[in-house]
Amino acid sequence: MSAHIAGELACWPTKDRMAAILRDAGLQVQVGRYSVRVQDCSHFAFEQYGGDLGDPTVDADADTVEELMREGRMVSDALARAGVRHRFEIYNDRNELCGYLHHQWPSQENTDQSTVPERPRE
Repeated sequence: MSAHIAGELACWPTKDRMAAILRDAGLQVQVGRYSVRVQDCSHFAFEQYGGDLGDPTVDADADTVEELMREGRMVSDALARAGVRHRFEIYNDRNELCGYLHHQWPSQENTDQSTVPERPRE
């Protein structure tokens, strides 16, 4: 079994600020030319920072949904502490939604931009 995250941030902090947010939460990070990787996770990175590439993206996966929920929660909590509005949708290997982590993301009733019903944090 494997799992991946589809993530979205309302407003992206700069690459240096993202690294500081994660470090302030006690996470180990590796800053590359165009990415910030969370070393405490099996694979969790904020990629495509820089230049004219557009907004960065979230690239995260793990062997199991449970593992990715735990790792996603660490990153989500770090972003929430810094006031970064975001959402992470966790999918299994059959592309079924298995979890939803967020901070101040409007529920589906409040906006047409949300495509997945809000689920409480576990």
